[in-house]
Amino acid sequence: MAARGGGDGLAPGRSLMSAPSGAADATRRGREPRPRLRRTDKISTAQVMKATVAAVVAYVLAQRVLGGDHPMLLAALTALLVVKVTLYETIRHGWQRIGSVIVGVVIAALLSSVFGLTWWSLGITVLAALLLGKVLRLGDHSLEIAVNAMAVLVLGSHNHLGLNRVFETLIGAGVGVLVSLAAPSVHVQPASDAIGRLAEEIGRVLRSIAVDVERGWTHERALDGLRRARALEKQVRAAQGALAQAEESLRLNPRRAAATTVPERLRSALTALEYSAIHVRVTCSCLADRVEGMPSHELPDPEARLPLAGLLDAAGKGVLAFGQLVASDVAGPVDSADALRRAVRRARSLRDLASEALLVDARKEPKLWRVHGAVLAHLDRLLDDIDPGGNAAAYAISQRTLVPSGAASPAGSSPAGVRERLLMTLRRRPDAA
Repeated sequence: MAARGGGDGLAPGRSLMSAPSGAADATRRGREPRPRLRRTDKISTAQVMKATVAAVVAYVLAQRVLGGDHPMLLAALTALLVVKVTLYETIRHGWQRIGSVIVGVVIAALLSSVFGLTWWSLGITVLAALLLGKVLRLGDHSLEIAVNAMAVLVLGSHNHLGLNRVFETLIGAGVGVLVSLAAPSVHVQPASDAIGRLAEEIGRVLRSIAVDVERGWTHERALDGLRRARALEKQVRAAQGALAQAEESLRLNPRRAAATTVPERLRSALTALEYSAIHVRVTCSCLADRVEGMPSHELPDPEARLPLAGLLDAAGKGVLAFGQLVASDVAGPVDSADALRRAVRRARSLRDLASEALLVDARKEPKLWRVHGAVLAHLDRLLDDIDPGGNAAAYAISQRTLVPSGAASPAGSSPAGVRERLLMTLRRRPDAA
């Protein structure tokens, strides 16, 4: 076991908690703001300005075109509601809003000419409007059919009320689409930021679990780590939503040519991190199963804990390096994958040390053998997913760093080689000598 004291392992008397780059430092560094996140705030400000300009322009234009004594608030309201985050969504909502107003006006005009305004004609109007909205699949805009129908029905004495509502809606929707088309947003950077935050959170969870394992591999600490791992699902869903919005922002967007390959690269990176989050969760579950119901004097000793803690900490650093590489500023300079390669190489060397430290006789202790094997296998799969020399993250990293596709991992550190050494190590028996 002396080999674990040097090289990439933990030196005697040196712990993750005391090391400047240890897991205890992960949470503090993870909370430091990254400069690129400010771009998301700029995008939000631009969205506010577009909505404001659209509402004002629609109001002024409707007043000049339609005239009349009443203020053209419907045009301003339509423009305000039509301007969405993406151009595609703006056009879709614009057509739905125009359709809901026209349908509502037609329903009210037909019913008012036949029945007039009574309590039961009002009920029939609302019912017909809502049912027709469902048939036309207008979604939330189905309520707008009923609102417009009621307004025209109640104020039907004004001959041009229905047409005015249609024209105001057309003006507001048209202005909203034109403003969005004049300044279309490409929401790729927010997706990159969300994926970067996911990588940071996965790395922070891994390194905090490393500290827990080093301090004492107890069932309570293992369950606490499992809760933190399960909480990663929230970050995963946030990254998925941000990437979906980024992909939608490029639809019908005249600026999409500048970022056509970015969503595919981010999708590959997100897939690797989604699998990594699963591996972390299963690893934490195995760590809890390993010490469940075990008295304190039978808990794993430091010779087993420290190499595993070193592996967990190194895996966390690898995920952090992966996130910094694939989720950096999409408009900034290209980063090098060297830091990620070094992190993965170091984690694989610590993985071999941990596999030796956790070696047990499969015939005498089959449960421990299975749990130890599962922990090591899932951490190995995690390293496969972020390895720049493997297939899982090759597209995301090669597109970002322009690394040749034939670049391979250092000798002896390929995913297949690590798995082969894992199987050979776990199959060893104390009586095989």
